[in-house]
Parts: sequence; C-alpha cells; structure tokens
Amino acid sequence: MSGIAVFYRGEREMIEDSLSFLAHRGSETRVLAAGGEVGMGAVMSNAYGDDMNVFEGPGEYVVFDGFLRNCSDAPWPEKILSLRRKYGNRFIDRLDGSFAFAIHTAGETLIARDPLGLKPLYYCFINGSIACASELKALTPFCSEVKVFPPGYYFSSIEGFKKYSSLEDLLTDESDARNEEEAAELLRSSLEEAVEKRLSAVKYDAVVFLSGGLDSSCIAAVASSLSGSLRTFTVGSGDAEDPEFAREVSEYLGTDHREHTYDFDEMLEVLPEVIYHLESFDPPLVRSAIPNYLVSKLAADEGSSFVFMGEGADELFAGYEYMKDLPTSESINKESIRITRNGYRSGFQRNDRMSLAFGIEFDVPFMDPSVLNLAFSIPAEWKIHGPEKTEKWILRKAFENELPESVVWRKKSKFSVGAGSSHLMKEYAEETISDSELENERRNSGIRSKEELLYYRIFDDLFPCEGAIETVYRS
Repeated sequence: MSGIAVFYRGEREMIEDSLSFLAHRGSETRVLAAGGEVGMGAVMSNAYGDDMNVFEGPGEYVVFDGFLRNCSDAPWPEKILSLRRKYGNRFIDRLDGSFAFAIHTAGETLIARDPLGLKPLYYCFINGSIACASELKALTPFCSEVKVFPPGYYFSSIEGFKKYSSLEDLLTDESDARNEEEAAELLRSSLEEAVEKRLSAVKYDAVVFLSGGLDSSCIAAVASSLSGSLRTFTVGSGDAEDPEFAREVSEYLGTDHREHTYDFDEMLEVLPEVIYHLESFDPPLVRSAIPNYLVSKLAADEGSSFVFMGEGADELFAGYEYMKDLPTSESINKESIRITRNGYRSGFQRNDRMSLAFGIEFDVPFMDPSVLNLAFSIPAEWKIHGPEKTEKWILRKAFENELPESVVWRKKSKFSVGAGSSHLMKEYAEETISDSELENERRNSGIRSKEELLYYRIFDDLFPCEGAIETVYRS
C-alpha cells in the first residue's frame, strides 16, 4: 500500500501531480523537501508502520515501496541508508524483500528495483533528466515515452543504469533432500517459515485470496496453522468451479470465509477500471485480472489491508500444461526460470495492480528466496511426476495431509477458468468486433485477436503516450 515518484530536476507541483495518480496505493501523500535537482515523494502505507515509506534527514532523503524481511532493527529507509554508508551501492545485494526505492544525498541519487520485480517501477526522460514512478499512469502525462525499469537494476546519477542482481543470482543453495519424502518435508517447512516471517512483520490479521486451487490453498493451510485466525475470500461467476472448492478448503481449515458471485454485466462494467489499473491489454492477463480485481474489492469492502496470494507456484513447480510436453528435465528447468523471470510483467503485475487498486498490500510467499532456492534444486521429475505426468506433484505431496484430497489432487485450471470468466469476454469481442476491424488493426499495430483489440482500444485511450504499448507483456 505505497508508491513512489522521483523526478530529477522536477518541480514540486509535478511530483504532487504524479503522486495524485497513485493515490489508490496509500492513505497519505508526502512530498519530501529534497531541494536542489531532485524532487521525490510517496503515497504512504501504514501496513508495516508509519515510518516505513519515507525518511527525511539532514541532506538525506528516501522514498520506499516494498517489504524487507532482513532489516528488522530499524525502519527500512533508515536501514538502507545505514547499509549504503557501509557498503556503497552494492548494499542492494544484501536486501531480502520486494522493493522499489530512491535515495537522494548530496553526492548521488540512487533508484533501485528488486531482482524479481515484485514491486513495480517505470521510468522516462523529461528534458534529458530521468523520472521514475510506481505505475505507468504516474508518468505518461509528463513525457513522450515510458519504459519498464528492469528488475535487478539500479540507476545512479553518477553511473547510470547498472545491473546488480538477477533470479539466477538468488539461486545459491543446493537441496539436502535425498528423496521425494525429504523434499516434500523441506518444502512444507520452507513455506511455513516464509509465511511466518511475513505474519510477524504486519499488524493485521492474516488474509488469503483463496481460489480453491492448490497454490492458494497451500498458503491458506500454512497461514491458518500459524495465525489461528484466517480470513479467506473468493469470487466466481455462476458456472465457476472455484467457489465450491474454496468453500471446501475454508470448512476444512475453519477460516472466516467470504465469497462473491459476479455476472457478465459486472465484468463489462469494471473492465475499463481493470485495464486502467492493470496497465496491460494482454488477453490472458486481463481475463485473470477481472476476478482478481473483484476479489480485491470484496476484501477491501471487508476492511482488509494485507493479503497473501499463491502466485508463483506454477512457475516454480512446473504447473502449466504445456510444460508436460517439454522433452527433458533440463528444458523444464530452463522454462521454469524463464517464466519466473518474466513474472514481473505478467502475474506479479496483476497481483500488485489489482490489490493496490484498493489500497491492499500483498505478498507472495512462494517467491521467498528460501522457497525459490529449494524449488529450483528439486529434480524436474519430482515436479512433473509419473506416467500420468502429474503437475506440481512435489507440492501436492507436501500438503496431502494438510488439505482435502479433492483439492490436493485437483487438476490445475487458470484463475480465469476456475473463476468462470475465461470465455465470456472472448465471446463478447467476437460478437462486437468485425473481421475487417481486426484485419485493419492487425496491419497497423500487430493486434492478434478480437479480444485483444477490445482491450487494446481501452488501453490506448487511457495511455496514449508513445512507448506505453511496449511496456505490455504479450503472452
């Protein structure tokens, strides 16, 4: 529940205007009196404490969006300043968490994004000087071209852009598991540790967006066992599978459960808002974002401020159907790394934008470094397992005694499929857009389907800035 804006040689009024487009991300806006050549500010969250988003001291200024798990002895902005004084710009390697931040001192301005891109950041140049903000919409009114700030990079006013880390750099450990049983036990305990350290850092009751699929159910099982009090939320259309399975998990775990049933009219009504917040027109991403948006609204209406999501497990444990056709274990592992590396432009972007549209902070425990390390050390044949080629088999084994059997061994379906929204927008686009319209747009902008054109038209109206289209990941 926070967002930042940094304008090199930017006027205070420009910073305020930029932050106004991020107001949904926080409960309070603050512009720092950095002076000189740099203007910076943040919309602030109280999910982690009142002093975790900004720092303003003699000649030192910080704006911060994110969550640090290894800096508990001081507010995060003060801690990163302390580490920077000690280690220079390489201090960023020592941070464990999701983050986008900027530091301004008399000698240098430094802007950085976490290695996985769990926290968003964009940049552009205005009259030759860099500007950065948490969302696309906070920059497009001020410049002619916007780009994605790459994960694992920092920008220094002295050095320019520098890569400091990557997903591969995070994979440093080897598994101690000698067999499937030990791997399953390690996986369960690793996920428990990841959830526990997040619960200890927030001051709200545990909440999980519970689809009824395996991934979110695993998170719910862990959070329920650790907190003793868990709220869960799910949504679906009238023909959806998810609510039924989510209710089964909720009853099994004893959670305080809420659900919402939506219809096509509601989907069509919220579509412009979804695309505005999502900042994408990629059809699979928009499809899954609609139920994500509606469940976030449901949780916000119930007063939630922090939520766990199950995003990332499909990437780590070979959960996608097409991965079963990959010829070798090596190719499965390479594909897992590729799609995890691209998560910042797909699933993680959806998580961030849909929850923060309602001021709800989120976390994805599957992306904890310890879980990442363990997952990529587990043999591919323990992920896609046996003659039936059961996907995410090792994750299922890890939680087969913690969840209903029907959920543990439920075949994976995409979030939009399970929620019942996958086909409705496609059918609507087919009915309302002609073949000639699609062919004309295909020649002009490379649009590939009527559904994509439906979303693209909304996106283009909202973000006419040159380069906005290039920020969109197209699956």
